[in-house]
Amino acid sequence: MAQRLQELPVFLKAEEFTVTVAAIIARPAFGRNRKLHEQIADANESILANMEEGFEQSTDALLASHLYTAKGSIAEVVVRLKGAGRRGWLTPAEYSQCATLGAEIQRMLGGWIKYLKRSDFKDRGRFIND
Repeated sequence: MAQRLQELPVFLKAEEFTVTVAAIIARPAFGRNRKLHEQIADANESILANMEEGFEQSTDALLASHLYTAKGSIAEVVVRLKGAGRRGWLTPAEYSQCATLGAEIQRMLGGWIKYLKRSDFKDRGRFIND
């Protein structure tokens, strides 16, 4: 069992995704639509934050709930990037890269959520050493 979230491949992929997205939305074109920029930035930040917060929860059900939220945030980022792509703010290849990576992370999170539902630990804290 991983002692730290940062040890998990899904976290490393999510980190790669969020860094890629942050670089894309830092472009001047996204400054023209501040609302879209903020929506993508907020959803992007939510991914890792929810994974981190969930990992600190005491039960698998609570962790799974946070992972669902992270999964939804990935979907939001991808759909908003698609709209930005229609405006020409990122290339089709860049969008495809983000969409593919996002889908991979969502599958990984989905598998983790299924595992958590099967194991259903009620006191996760006793298995994690500080």
